[in-house]
Amino acid sequence: MGFKLFIGLLLTPFSLIFGCIAATRRFLYRKGILHGEDSPVPAIDIGNLAVGGTGKTPHTQYIIEMLKQDFHVAALSRGYGRKSKGYHSILQTDPQDRNAELFGDEPFMTHLRHPDIPLAVDGDRCEGVRNLLAENPDTEVIVLDDAYQHLRFRPTLHILLTEYDRPFRPDMPMPTGKLREFPRASRFADIVVVTKVPDRALTDESAWRHRLRLKPQQSLFFTRFRYQTPMPVTEVAQKTDLLTVKEAILLTGIAHPKPLTAFLEQTYHIAKHYAFPDHHSYTQKDIQDIYNQHFDNIGEQRVLFTTEKDWMRLQSERIRNIVSLLPVFVIPVDIEFLTDTQRDTFNQIVKDHVRGKKKES
Repeated sequence: MGFKLFIGLLLTPFSLIFGCIAATRRFLYRKGILHGEDSPVPAIDIGNLAVGGTGKTPHTQYIIEMLKQDFHVAALSRGYGRKSKGYHSILQTDPQDRNAELFGDEPFMTHLRHPDIPLAVDGDRCEGVRNLLAENPDTEVIVLDDAYQHLRFRPTLHILLTEYDRPFRPDMPMPTGKLREFPRASRFADIVVVTKVPDRALTDESAWRHRLRLKPQQSLFFTRFRYQTPMPVTEVAQKTDLLTVKEAILLTGIAHPKPLTAFLEQTYHIAKHYAFPDHHSYTQKDIQDIYNQHFDNIGEQRVLFTTEKDWMRLQSERIRNIVSLLPVFVIPVDIEFLTDTQRDTFNQIVKDHVRGKKKES
């Protein structure tokens, strides 16, 4: 018996207990034994069953961009990893005080992509929605990042994401697996999106529907990441010609950096990859070590690549001065559907839902 298999069997009872607690909690909310609150306006939740790494933020940004063409949109997030507590509204905060430490790296990144959209963070989604609507009474739809397990608030549309390489079936709840609850919880989703589909990968819809055990009324879509041209974000980087770069250093604090690494290695030699945990709070020592190891010699043609999400945390006041000495390039990422038909169908479903719920209210 392999060591990993032995550990998995050892932890299985704890996973079953964890999953049963989550399932019982869902049951109590569904039966009204625990009180839940309906959303007063159309509310779209982009969530997942797995712990991190499914691409919620790029999909949230896509949905905001798509909806704001026709509706007054607002966004609400828990603000995972932020240093603050309670409710904070970005448009009600002085621009000089807006940062990732106050709002969390992912919500702050969404704000920079959509600075015209009211965005707030609050661990209590019910309270957050009430405050957000009080500040922005013309809001027609709210987009919620990662509220699939926040059962006290009831969105009107659930979009569930699952990775192509790590689908929620077959998997188990933590600690044996990587799920927050049993895979059966997927039946409460209205739309399921398989994300991070590799180029030229097989995406047979009927096979995936069978694999994920989707109900007939659940829509299924497939998306992939599209990394964009590296963007210089420090003064040193703006003076650097990427065509002259001999090698690169990669700095990430995300759940699954492998796709980004594969993308960069098509063009650049990655001399070193500093892979920190998801939402890592960078310290002065982290950045100083990178500078000393790779950038102390000004004669070297070398750059530092990182993600948009990491760049939010690299602008922290305690490390800003050291970061400014580095030639930092950010790799923006967007999502795209595998076909134009899928994209148009997805957009139509979401927009029709918002229009329908608006009429009901």
